[in-house]
Parts: sequence; structure tokens; C-alpha cells
Amino acid sequence: MATGRGGSKVRTNLAFLLYGEQGTWKSSLCLEFMKFKREDGKPFRVLYIDPEQGSIDSYLENYENEGYDLRNIYIIYTQSISEVKEYIKRAKDNEDFYEFDEDGNETDQVYLDAEGLPFRPDAIVVDGVTLLYVAKQQSMLNFSKKRATVRAKKNELIGMEKEVAIDGAGIEIKDYQTLRFEGQDLILDLLACGKHFAVTCREEDEKESYRDKDGSIKAMATGRKQPSGFKDVRYNVKTVLRTFKDDDGIIKAMVENKDRTRVHEQDEVLVEPTLLDWQVIIDKNKGKKDFTIANNLNESVDKEMKTIEKENAKFDEEWDNSKSNNSETELKTAEDYHDAIKTTITKLSAKDKSLKQAKIAEAGLPKAYQKLKDIEQLKTYLNIVSN
Repeated sequence: MATGRGGSKVRTNLAFLLYGEQGTWKSSLCLEFMKFKREDGKPFRVLYIDPEQGSIDSYLENYENEGYDLRNIYIIYTQSISEVKEYIKRAKDNEDFYEFDEDGNETDQVYLDAEGLPFRPDAIVVDGVTLLYVAKQQSMLNFSKKRATVRAKKNELIGMEKEVAIDGAGIEIKDYQTLRFEGQDLILDLLACGKHFAVTCREEDEKESYRDKDGSIKAMATGRKQPSGFKDVRYNVKTVLRTFKDDDGIIKAMVENKDRTRVHEQDEVLVEPTLLDWQVIIDKNKGKKDFTIANNLNESVDKEMKTIEKENAKFDEEWDNSKSNNSETELKTAEDYHDAIKTTITKLSAKDKSLKQAKIAEAGLPKAYQKLKDIEQLKTYLNIVSN
């Protein structure tokens, strides 16, 4: 559904992409959100999603020694882009975040910030989008092998022929389109959550394809660098910084292509950069209205699909078969129930989640379903969140 607004002044949210090779300050720059001040002068609260698993751990003690309260940061370790989106949605919907137990599972205790209030992030960091891409790509490769298994069975392949068909299966063109969509959707989710954000990527050589004399397609490096992972991830952010180390070992950052905030000029090189240069944008937000553009990418896709004739919008036969086979799979282990419960909860609205939590408490079950091992208790839990 199309939305719009008038020309009144609205708050500007920061939206960074930082990419570069290892050791060029990407993580430490993102952690500087802890030093930012809100419009009311209070410190930022930061939701830090860390696919790199430990990228900032060594910095936190220094921050605490400098007087920054670590209750204002909430750190999540995951390489699942689906889980990343779940936490972004939680921030967008102003839902509670919870303390963790020794095993890293959420408890029933609400996480409180430095003021003793329920934690509500002002900024979100996704530090390591490249790893999200790798995990998503591998999951699609695994699915491609399942797809090849369905085809091999349909074509009645046996022996070595069947083994080669399955083991040799790779990601198809349509899968790369899905990967591209995932990267765009992640950035649009961040833009739509109403929070300041920064994402980081590793870097790789930019390559261009060309046709050789014998007609074969080859790739040649252009001499430029690009973010590694999801394609076009830099197009929807407001500021792109490529961090690098010069010949003298000094860390620098180039404002690559654009800085929509106009704090720095296009292609300007910053020596020993700091994100605190952009505090001025926060200061200018005083008195301005919030306006957040919803991420309607999936809705737009659905709307366009409805305009296509049904015969052109059918799923692949093997996908239908795969779904049919999956639907017949019974939940057997505790892990199966954990996954089913998690999937169901993700689809609930904030209001429904609150209602379900009350019913879960009435049933004498803990909020942290990951602790449950008894199948009957897990069945009860799943029935509560499903009905």
C-alpha cells in the first residue's frame, strides 16, 4: 500500500554501511553509538547484533572504565538473518528484551537499561552482514540438494547417476535473486524500524564479466573494492564508509559515493575516523516529528504477484512436493518443538505475544521454552501460542 507525507521537517535517522578489510575499525566505530547522546542529552541505548561472535567483547571493559554504563547495550550472537529480523521487529514494536541465563537463553526477567527502565534501543548495529549472507547461501545450497533429490527420484535415477545429480547440485539463478532480495529487505527493515543503525561487511575485489576469444565467460578484477555478501546492500543506506589502512598503518575511511546527511563530502577521506562526527544530526532533530516509512517490499511483491496470471505464478513442482513432504513430518524431539514454537511466536503481533505470555504463565510454564525438555509440556506450550 502506497504511503506519503507532506513537506514538514522530520527527524533524520543515521543509516551507515561500513565495509573494509579486517582490522580497520569497523566494529569499534559502530560501538561508538554508545557515546552518542539523544535529543534529551541522555546516552544512546544500543542493540548490538554480532554475527562475528565476539567482535566487540574486548572493547567493553574499556568503555566501562571510561564511565559508560554497559546496561545500555544488549548483545545478540547469531548468524541467522531471520533471527536478526526478529530482533529488529522487536525494537520497532517497542517490545521488551529479556535477561539471559548462563546458557544464553532468554529468561522471564525483563532487561533494564542504566536508568532502570525496560531497554528500548536508540540504535541498532548488525556487525557482520557478510556472515549472514554465507549462512543464508549455505542453507539455500542445502535446499538445492533436497530439490535435486526430488528430481532424481522423479526421473528414477539410481546408483552413481543419482549420487552425482544430488551432490553436484548448486544454487540456481532464482536462488541468487532470493539472496539479493534478502539483503535489500534487511536494510529496508532497518530503515523502517525508526532507529539509527549501522551495518558492517567485509570487502572483496569488484569483478566484471567478459567474453573470452573462445566464447567463454570470465571475470576480471576492476581494481576497486566492494562489500562482500548481499548485492546492492549499499544502495538504501544514507552513508557509506569504506575503511582501510594506508601505507603508514593509519586507519582511514572514504565517504564512498554518498553521505545523504551531508556531514562529509562525497569521496572525502577521513583520517582516524569517528562516527561522533554525525552527533550534529541528532542535535538537529530536536523538535522534529518522527516519520518512519514502513518496509512494504513483501507487500509490494504480493500485490504484483496478484496481477500475474495464475498459470505464470505457480511454484515449481518440486517445491510443491517438498512442502507436501515437510508437512507430513511429525514433531518428535524437543528441538523440533523449539523450532516450531519459535516460528509461531515470530508471526505473532506484540499484543498477541502479551496475551500468550499470560496464558503460558497460567499454565505454569516458563517463558524460556528452550529450557523445556518434556515433550508433553512442549506440546502444551505450542498449543497455547498456536491457538
